[in-house]
Amino acid sequence: MNAIAPEPPQYDEKGHYIPAPGEEYPFSISDIARATARLLGAGWTAESGHWGTTGSVSGPFRASFTFLVDDEGDLCIAYDELVVDEFPETPELPDGVDEYDDGVFLEDASAAEGLDALAARSAAAIRAVTGRDTEGEQA
Repeated sequence: MNAIAPEPPQYDEKGHYIPAPGEEYPFSISDIARATARLLGAGWTAESGHWGTTGSVSGPFRASFTFLVDDEGDLCIAYDELVVDEFPETPELPDGVDEYDDGVFLEDASAAEGLDALAARSAAAIRAVTGRDTEGEQA
C-alpha cells in the first residue's frame, strides 16, 4: 500500500513561516520578462538571468530591458538611456509606473497580482518608454 506523505509544516516550532518551495513565489522575475516579451509580440524575446532573479527583454531596438528587484523591493525595468535613440525624452508613463535612475519601476508590484497582470503592466511600461506599440510603430 502506498502511503501519502504528510504535508510539510508551514510554521516551525518558533512560529516562523516556512512555505514549501514554489509555494510563496510561484514564478520568478525571469518568468515576468518572458511573459512580457510574449505580450509585446513578434520580434521580442526574453532571456533568463542567473537563478531566474533577473530577466532581459530584447526587441527591435538597440536597447534591451532588464527586469530586476532593487534593494527596496521594487520590480524594476532597467535600460541604458545612452544606447536608446528615438525614444521619447519624457515618456508618458502609464499609471502605476514611475521613473528611477536606471529606468522605470512598477509601483507597489507584488507576486500577489499574478504573472499575467505584472506582464501586462511591464509591457505597457516598455511601450511607453519606447514610444511605440507592439508592432514597433510609433504610438
